[in-house]
Amino acid sequence: MIKYLGEEKTREAKYIICLLVFSIITRFLALGNPIIGVDVGFYLFTGGQLLHGAIPFVDIWDRKPLGLFILYAFFHLFGSYRVWAFEIGALISVWLTGVVLMRMARTIAPASGAFVAALLYIAWTVLEGGDGGQSPVFYNLPVAMAMALVLRGLVHKSSTPQDIARTARKVMLLFGIAIQIKYTVIFEGAFAGLFLIYCLYKAGASYRDIFVQMLAWMAIALAPTTVIALAYVAMGHGYDWWYANILSIFHRTGLSSSRQEGIRMLWLTAPLLLSFPLRPFLSAPMDDQQKRCAQFLNLWALAAVGGVCIMGTRYLHYALPMLPPLAVAASPLWNRKAGKIWLCLVVTYATVKGQVLLAKHLHTQGNAQRFRAVIAAVSNPEGCVFVYGGSPIVYDFTKYCHLTTHPFPDHLNSTVEEHATGINQQDEIRKILASRPTYILTHEPGDIAENELIRQMVYQEIRANYQETFRTVQGQKNWVVYKRIH
Repeated sequence: MIKYLGEEKTREAKYIICLLVFSIITRFLALGNPIIGVDVGFYLFTGGQLLHGAIPFVDIWDRKPLGLFILYAFFHLFGSYRVWAFEIGALISVWLTGVVLMRMARTIAPASGAFVAALLYIAWTVLEGGDGGQSPVFYNLPVAMAMALVLRGLVHKSSTPQDIARTARKVMLLFGIAIQIKYTVIFEGAFAGLFLIYCLYKAGASYRDIFVQMLAWMAIALAPTTVIALAYVAMGHGYDWWYANILSIFHRTGLSSSRQEGIRMLWLTAPLLLSFPLRPFLSAPMDDQQKRCAQFLNLWALAAVGGVCIMGTRYLHYALPMLPPLAVAASPLWNRKAGKIWLCLVVTYATVKGQVLLAKHLHTQGNAQRFRAVIAAVSNPEGCVFVYGGSPIVYDFTKYCHLTTHPFPDHLNSTVEEHATGINQQDEIRKILASRPTYILTHEPGDIAENELIRQMVYQEIRANYQETFRTVQGQKNWVVYKRIH
């Protein structure tokens, strides 16, 4: 038995190292590229401003939780290597999430099948737009750790109400941390809480104890967010926090392109989704313990997919929360030869397709060389920059002049955000242009969701007082720098 356990540990260690190597290989093309996502660039910029005393939601407006900006403030501490820092941090997070998922998959699949489940997650993260530091890349880790704790309790089905309560407190603390990276994890958190309440009931706890425990778990999950909210109240910015974090999301309008992105998301995720109907035919029969674990994983997948459907499909990386449970749920297919062939094909597809997309992004979205050219174009001579279109990470590498409390371009020019940021877009644009920025960075042609009136205001000012000094192709668009001449 001791020899067998030693062999298991050795094999797991080899698998963990292989997962790290696979993570590096699949994300290698993206490393060092500052233009890896508009949102990600904004997180890094805001994290840097946080270190310089800016107050998120007040001095720099957004609706992401404070915890995400604190995370990027840490990456910003690496100075000139801050882009590498957040990308390596994202790589490590994806790798560790894969390790957690591999261990979860061992409850329903052999070791090699569990290893393949982790490969699926790592490969699909790149495929679904998680090649940078998007928030799900980071919060999937505490969510997976929380679900692993619940699953471990299912394996030991003789757990007492006290054991379940102790597990639940750890689970809710992990969800409390994840919520401060992005609020959408509440769907999976609610599922985990309800499932643990059910376990408590099955273990013989009284209704009174269940109610008390439920309140305690909710308090733990909401504790980090509550502490931050109270801190903003104490600073006199309670409503600023409340509007940015809670109310503003309900004021956004729809976007027709979300439907197209949803179809693309469904198409890319289809091989993982197909593993569910294939499992009865391509996997071996399960014992009672494995069935309990599989049922939990199926419910988790349902909660994650439901959360994505509710929150919408505006961006491809919104699909990332679905990947952990879908990857683990596919692992039992490794029990049959046909299932092994299917999973090998799926891993190969995700890996190759992901690398093709990464290579394409270097040309369509930008790369480090083009970024340096843009920075040079807005730095000679040094002056205030207004990023009307393009990545706000430009602010992080140039002289930042605090022209607005809403530096994220979409908040100023998107019809989706027109009534959802607490400002009048036209008034804010007039204020920015009145400050006579030295440079205006924009994109041509405009976006489908762009407020045409706002664009006309900006280009009227450009035609009157600016001249084009730089242009670079970004796929079907151009990033254009205009320099003030009057």
